[in-house]
Amino acid sequence: MLATSIYMVVFRVIHVMLGIAWGGALFLLVVFLQPTAKAIGPAAGPFMRELLGVRHLTDWLLRIAGATIVAGGFLYWHDMQAFGGLGDFLDSAFGLWLTIGALAAIVAVAIGGALTKPTLERSLAVGAQIAQAGGQPPPELVQELSGLQARGRSLAIYNLALVSLAAFAMSTARYW
Repeated sequence: MLATSIYMVVFRVIHVMLGIAWGGALFLLVVFLQPTAKAIGPAAGPFMRELLGVRHLTDWLLRIAGATIVAGGFLYWHDMQAFGGLGDFLDSAFGLWLTIGALAAIVAVAIGGALTKPTLERSLAVGAQIAQAGGQPPPELVQELSGLQARGRSLAIYNLALVSLAAFAMSTARYW
């Protein structure tokens, strides 16, 4: 019994703490940093390059998200075993809501890795080309960067919505 309790405590602490970091960072990015950068315009470029290109915020968020999901996977497996298997687990409201939360988190990470990261990398490359062009950058580069930034903002909003759904589903699963 003690070993199971230690197992659950360790993985729950890791899962919850990293989930808070993941969701909190997305909230800060979507609600404050992105709108501020958009309002400031080109002057925000150096800050965003530092945050995203040098400090690798997206890579860190993907690492944190991945570790959150791995720790959550250990918790999910333990709870599923307690119900006797996946079918019985999904037949319970608790198991269903945990599964909804898990799937939302997994989709958020997939979007982050498959769509957000490449969009960000292209944005940084186009931004560097614009910076090298000096005072009169080619209009097609400016237009491409604008589109990439809009896509990045949208993807971040989708990620925040999915992580919020995951947090809601998991935090309320016991009460349905």
